[in-house]
Amino acid sequence: MNRQPYLESKKLSALLFAGCFAVYSASYVGRINLSAAIADRVAAGLFTKEEAGLIGTVFFVVYGSFQIINGVLGDKISPFGMIIAGTFGGAVANAGMAFCSTHTQMAVVWGVNGLAMSLLWVAILKILANIINDDMRQRACLNLSATLPVGSVLAYLLSAFSLKFLSWQFVFLIPAGILFAVAVFFTLSYRAAKPHITMREVPLPEKVGAKGAKSGKLLPLFAVSGLLLVLPADVIHGAIKEGITTWEPTMIAQVFNKSVSLSTLSSVLLPVFNLTGIYLITPIYKKLCKSNELVTGTLIVAFSSVVLLALTFLLKSGVLPLGGAVVMLSTVTMAMGTFNYMIITCVPMRFAALGKTATVSGVMNATAYVGCAFASAGFGSISEKYGWVACVAVWAALALAGVALTAVAALRWKKFIARDDTAAAERS
Repeated sequence: MNRQPYLESKKLSALLFAGCFAVYSASYVGRINLSAAIADRVAAGLFTKEEAGLIGTVFFVVYGSFQIINGVLGDKISPFGMIIAGTFGGAVANAGMAFCSTHTQMAVVWGVNGLAMSLLWVAILKILANIINDDMRQRACLNLSATLPVGSVLAYLLSAFSLKFLSWQFVFLIPAGILFAVAVFFTLSYRAAKPHITMREVPLPEKVGAKGAKSGKLLPLFAVSGLLLVLPADVIHGAIKEGITTWEPTMIAQVFNKSVSLSTLSSVLLPVFNLTGIYLITPIYKKLCKSNELVTGTLIVAFSSVVLLALTFLLKSGVLPLGGAVVMLSTVTMAMGTFNYMIITCVPMRFAALGKTATVSGVMNATAYVGCAFASAGFGSISEKYGWVACVAVWAALALAGVALTAVAALRWKKFIARDDTAAAERS
């Protein structure tokens, strides 16, 4: 048996979820804003794309590195303290960015932001997987996916407004205020729920490598489940997703000769498509793919590769209008967002009974951010030397590699979750 904290009250569980939703939405506001600032600094001739990309790379290296550490911590210490510390830390780092004058200073401060933000996801998923009311868990995880579009839309709108009517410093100062406000809200939500959180015993599944998981040996667990093969696909998805998110404003400004504020505003479509994709993929996941996360992931990446190949051809031919480019880029980020939901939200939930949700989520999230780290500086360098058509072609090639990896991993994952479902049926 495994003893875990639990909140029986649905009302307080809903309040706690609201706090988690607000925190993670605000976290996107406090990190996606960098893409707008990068586009503005590059357009002003103050930074090269390689220098600007270094800022994002530092963030992702720090964020990804600490995901694994914080994932392990999230299964051992209170996730509530991690969330409060991370949100307040993000507020301070964003405020600090407004006072930086060089790309080196920005890289250091943004690295601190990466450390603060790395505390959030694993802790939030731990709360949803193990603490809130059981009846609310699955729906809460689905609804949590809306934090990406909500936070991203807000980030793009605030960034475009700041660049148009204020100054680039407010691209960071306004998110700093938002992060501080939601940190206070989450703290109050936790204080209301804390007296009602009790401990309960949860039976361990006997047929899914529980012995290895309990001893902290993740390698056998990843091997038997097929997740070892998913790790490189996770890197690819992170690279494509972050490559488009970070560089779309700059790409649109340079390819279509548009202002930075307009290019940033065009990015609002990215998170809107992401939200649509997550809710569209749910019936496909449950019915067509038989609740197999990796079969679903294979279909998603295959779809992305087709769109990216078409985008490469149309950009090279010079016949693609601005609206078409924005819609196609948004479609790819929609697909990557649904893949992210499958791999970093749904897959770790399979390990809740083992008490390894935060650990597995931390590993998967860290792996994705290896790709993100490359995306920030790597794609900036590729576009600088070879142009944006070459950059999109690289995205397409990476997506094709991802299809092969997830397709093979899905075979092993099918057997793994079948044993998991059998064990659950026996326990009931």
